[in-house]
Amino acid sequence: MLENELYLIASLVAFSAFLVSLYFCMTKKINSPYGIYPILILGLIALAKSIEFYEKHIFKLSTNH
Repeated sequence: MLENELYLIASLVAFSAFLVSLYFCMTKKINSPYGIYPILILGLIALAKSIEFYEKHIFKLSTNH
């Protein structure tokens, strides 16, 4: 398996974590006003890592590394 393929798989896994956090935030009704913020923060971090890994995937495809 090539390194760029591993970055693509990691990007898809991180993006799926972002989608799961969005689904959780939209469907669950939490009584505490602070209960949803940790999930949102983790979802945004997962989205950032997904973009980072996808950028590395594109970089590895464009050059011969």
